[in-house]
Amino acid sequence: MPKKHAIRYGLMVLVIAVTLPIALTLNSFHVPTAFATMLLAVMFSVWRFGIGPGLVASVFTIFSIRFFLLEPLYTIDPFALPDEELRVFLLFSEAILLLWLLGSAQRRAQEKLRASEAYLTDAQALSQTGSVSFIVPDAEVFWSAQAYRVLGYSNDTSPSVQRMIARVHPGDIALAQSRFFQLTEPAKRIDFEHRIVMPDGTLKELAVLGKAELERGGKIRVSAAVMDVTEAKRISASLRKSQAELAHVTRLTAMGELVASISHEINQPLAAIKLNAETGARWLDREPPQLDNVRLSLTRIVDNAGRTGALISNLRNMTKKAEVQTRALDMNHVVADVVQILQREAQDRNIRCLIDLESNLKLVEADEVQLQQILVNFLMNGFDAMATTPESERQISIRSRNCEDSVAVEVRDAGHGITEGVAGRLFDAFFTTKLHGMGIGLSICRTIAEAHGGKVEAFNNEDRGATFRIVLPQTSRLVA
Repeated sequence: MPKKHAIRYGLMVLVIAVTLPIALTLNSFHVPTAFATMLLAVMFSVWRFGIGPGLVASVFTIFSIRFFLLEPLYTIDPFALPDEELRVFLLFSEAILLLWLLGSAQRRAQEKLRASEAYLTDAQALSQTGSVSFIVPDAEVFWSAQAYRVLGYSNDTSPSVQRMIARVHPGDIALAQSRFFQLTEPAKRIDFEHRIVMPDGTLKELAVLGKAELERGGKIRVSAAVMDVTEAKRISASLRKSQAELAHVTRLTAMGELVASISHEINQPLAAIKLNAETGARWLDREPPQLDNVRLSLTRIVDNAGRTGALISNLRNMTKKAEVQTRALDMNHVVADVVQILQREAQDRNIRCLIDLESNLKLVEADEVQLQQILVNFLMNGFDAMATTPESERQISIRSRNCEDSVAVEVRDAGHGITEGVAGRLFDAFFTTKLHGMGIGLSICRTIAEAHGGKVEAFNNEDRGATFRIVLPQTSRLVA
């Protein structure tokens, strides 16, 4: 028999042994409660120790009553129980059954309650979420054990609304007070974040969700969950920083591949500037000087200088490691800038670029440099995919369109398309089909698009080649 069961039966015997002398004493004075005393002992045994010890207590009590209380005393005839003993036995049996049923139901309810409380405590500890509640206007306050830990108070501290407010960062007190003030009305809900200052001076970021419910008597009970999101915020910031670092590396890698083509673009306007300057000098040497022709040469010099500056500016922006700056953008302008950057590359590869832009394209809110990065990646992938395509068939089209509540830009090539089994992994980090590729370009494109609330897609065309598409939500902001 397990030790805990032996203890239960031993305690049951002790209860009956203690109760029996009391019953004998009452019986000697002809007090009619002797039987009731023994019955209470059996009932207590059933309730406290369970059905097994209760049955043993019942049998033990019946024989004790027969031996000590019923005539003839000190005799037991197991084959002949008088009616009185039978009634006593039935009474005890009914009492045992009733109490066992009641006790079992109560114990099950208590066990479920304890299990639920344990699960709730563990869940709050794992999620670093505490629960608080208070009554308005009585200010009767309750904190869970995890709430004490989140707020930085010891468990023997008396909970109060004032102590909660005392932890709030000075810069967030007005916000916290205004949000909690909203809960003075029934059916109100709040959801906000604020900072608190711990006793050692460290800061925590808390997320608070609360609601107000009307109770009897017109009082309002406010219940709230207080979650410590400090670590989650830190991880999120670290992730954004890592993504920015990775995006920076990707931009530098892409620019390394584009340096040759962009140098051609820069050399072309520089050569034009030199040619127009020499031409202007010759017009000045004429007798009389041809000032109109000189003015035309100077105008061409200015135009080509501006073009050179724009190319250099685009290159610098795309390689610069800077904070993301979003503003309302016209994607058609982004497309035009990228096409200008890659125009010489397309010419060197004998690729025709077809532009089909929506005239009244809706605006998007985004970082211009990052969108340029996506389109450069799409176009360069298209260029590479057409390396084996006959020169007469090499063409790439860039198309912009308004969708229901978004803007889409598609880059369609005439290359070999996306092979089977690759489509599902195309935007995975470090997956590449190129011999010397790094497999991070398209992954960064997806990260950038999702950070802007959009998405990127890739699929094969019906005839040949593949289409890469970026979809971004429209914005109601005006162009900055």
